[in-house]
Amino acid sequence: MFNSLHRHRNLNLLVEKLLDISRESGFSTDDIVKYTKIDLSKPIQEVEMPRIIDCIYNYTKDEALMIKLGQRLDITFFGSFGFALMSCSDSAAVIKLINRYQLLLGSGINFNILSDSHNSNYTVRVSINILNNLQKRLITELIISQSIYLIKVITNHDKLNCKVTFQHEGVNNKELYESILKCDVEFNQLHNNLILPDLNKEKIISANSAVHIIYQEQCEELLRDLNKIENFSAAARRILLQAGDDFSDIKEVAFKLYISESTLRRRLKEESTSYRKICDEVRNMLAKKYLSTTNLTVSDIATLLNYTEAASFRRAFVRWNKLTPNDYRHSNS
Repeated sequence: MFNSLHRHRNLNLLVEKLLDISRESGFSTDDIVKYTKIDLSKPIQEVEMPRIIDCIYNYTKDEALMIKLGQRLDITFFGSFGFALMSCSDSAAVIKLINRYQLLLGSGINFNILSDSHNSNYTVRVSINILNNLQKRLITELIISQSIYLIKVITNHDKLNCKVTFQHEGVNNKELYESILKCDVEFNQLHNNLILPDLNKEKIISANSAVHIIYQEQCEELLRDLNKIENFSAAARRILLQAGDDFSDIKEVAFKLYISESTLRRRLKEESTSYRKICDEVRNMLAKKYLSTTNLTVSDIATLLNYTEAASFRRAFVRWNKLTPNDYRHSNS
């Protein structure tokens, strides 16, 4: 979840900024460190971060904690990816960079970039698929706040023409969110979206093709290193889970794994599976999650899993699990 390009130093910095925010709200840093049992003298491990964030959030009761944090993470926090972002030639290059290297930002995070037919209006759709509901909410807010901040930095604007929608329930102080992000914010929406209607009109003030090539090569190397640690079926499964309700086709998955479509098909066959089987596995996992943790109707879940008809989803679910979606929900409620 918290992949970074120089991970441990960045995670310690992230925690220090969380403590700064809490202290500004009147909380004692010493008390929070004691409560969370953080040892800042040692490198913080990635697996510790969800617990630390939960603890600080529960201790301070600061609804906007992660919104505030997202506005304080300098672009250098993201290492080579950040510098590659700063040196992009235009907004189209920014979108392409995010699509290509999003794995460097976190193993459970997916950015799906949508645009109109003229590539003039962009929507950044964020999905988090490996955390509990509170952690999912907190990390989603952090990512969207970070995204707004980074775009403001590279375009040299204090305020963006944008709108934010969150899937989770509304907060007590919506106005605080809007004052920090400087845009309209809506809750209880179908997707977590950052809507950017005028992004293609923005100029990247630090565009530099020579610098961009250097840092993009570093990103490629980091991406190859990450992809070496998994077998191909696990990697494909991870990418589909990251995408959540937006199932990538095999060409997109192969692209993210830095291999050709034919190579991916061959490697999956060597691992005694196929892309279709992996898609079914992921759909089944997500369907069970939605049925057991949400109040979504079976038709809504079918739509989220890219079924054109609820009946097709029901038949597939019965084939996978030998019981209907409603029976599964009742037995897991």
